[in-house]
Amino acid sequence: MPTTLVIGFDSAWSGNNSGAIVGVLKRGDGSCEPLGGPLSANFDQATTQINAWKKDHDLTATLILIDQPIIVENKSGQRDVENLVSSTVGKRYGGVQPANKGKVEMFGKDAPIWKFLDDHYACLDPTKFTQSQLAIWVIETYPVLTMIALNWLLADNHPNPRQTGRLPKYNPANRNFSPYDWKFVCEHAAKAFEQMGMQHLAEWIINNPLPEKRGERKKLQDRLDACLCLLVGLYLIEGRECLMIGNMESGYMVIPHGMQLHDELVARCEDTGRRHADWVRKLKF
Repeated sequence: MPTTLVIGFDSAWSGNNSGAIVGVLKRGDGSCEPLGGPLSANFDQATTQINAWKKDHDLTATLILIDQPIIVENKSGQRDVENLVSSTVGKRYGGVQPANKGKVEMFGKDAPIWKFLDDHYACLDPTKFTQSQLAIWVIETYPVLTMIALNWLLADNHPNPRQTGRLPKYNPANRNFSPYDWKFVCEHAAKAFEQMGMQHLAEWIINNPLPEKRGERKKLQDRLDACLCLLVGLYLIEGRECLMIGNMESGYMVIPHGMQLHDELVARCEDTGRRHADWVRKLKF
């Protein structure tokens, strides 16, 4: 029976920062074995944890959903995929951080992301996923787009409200952070995991109140984002429909399928002279 180690990794992008990692075992009969709650981890600690999980379990594949660009060819500016999704995110009062090789700590030749991918002999192409061999796939995702796809959005309370609604302000590092929005994201994430039969993660999300210190709050958000990355991995391994936005040449993101999001991205392709079939594709394992 195939057993996949499914991991969510919020990497925090640079080697100087710690993100978070969380994993579960997904078996071919549909059952799921928890591997504990999300843990704070930098790149090296994440690799150590992944190797420990692999050693302790008989796996047919490892699937890592990471909140970080893993294909970056542009020397400056933003990647094509970031340009494509930026309008959808911006409509909901969010922003997309551009990735380029000019950000040496994050994407220069000695950046930790490249060592992480090399250490795991990672395959980066989600369209080639298979359970037929012992292998590791690392797939880029983006929690902000996941929330848009799943309609985890709040009503726009601006004087001239947008019909698209707004993204939750749940990042405690930002000045506009809202405890109400934090609770909103936690409730939706907990419900999603509960519906997948992962009560342990649902309980972890609900039972971890915000700490008083801002730094500790940020660590908790990293662990929550790792759970959101894991959610996308579970969508994939359960055969649910997802979207692959972008391409293998300049960079991509994989998120759950959402009809409104899909239609917006198709329209964005048309507005920017892109053939949408090449840039917004349905993905299902």
